[in-house]
Amino acid sequence: MSSQSFFLVRARASAAISRRRLVELVSTWRLPEDEDSHMAMTTVVSELVTNAVSHGTGDMLSVTVRADLGKSRLLLEVHDSSPVLPRLRCPSPDSESGRGMVLVEHLSIACGAENTVRGKRVWAELSLPREQTGRRWALDRLGPPHAIVQRFRNAFRPLFRTRSGQPAAVSGG
Repeated sequence: MSSQSFFLVRARASAAISRRRLVELVSTWRLPEDEDSHMAMTTVVSELVTNAVSHGTGDMLSVTVRADLGKSRLLLEVHDSSPVLPRLRCPSPDSESGRGMVLVEHLSIACGAENTVRGKRVWAELSLPREQTGRRWALDRLGPPHAIVQRFRNAFRPLFRTRSGQPAAVSGG
């Protein structure tokens, strides 16, 4: 099991920062993911953090990410200082907000909220694919983007150069 927590300032930019941190952790831990699981985990962490920023209290919030490969599960938790638990709403089609917890509920296996000594914990458990699939797996095998670009550059670079830097003619033996 892998687990890590990080703190964020309760600000609008925190949702984007939490998505980046989550993607970094998933990559560092080499967790299996496909396009659906990637979309689900980034959307869920973004919605949980956005809720904490919009409806929480205090200057800081924390995000905890736990991965259990044995069960193919990822647990996302957001802690803030407010004791007020989130609730599902039924927004009208014209509403510009109010769908966050509905999205979390639909994208996760299980989700919930509970009061803590210092406020509340809102969490969601997501399913991970059993193994890497598709394009993300192929890119992971090639390495980080800068390594992929370097491999393509090297593939088209002449093997020998003259002292002036010009490609040398190579003849077969």
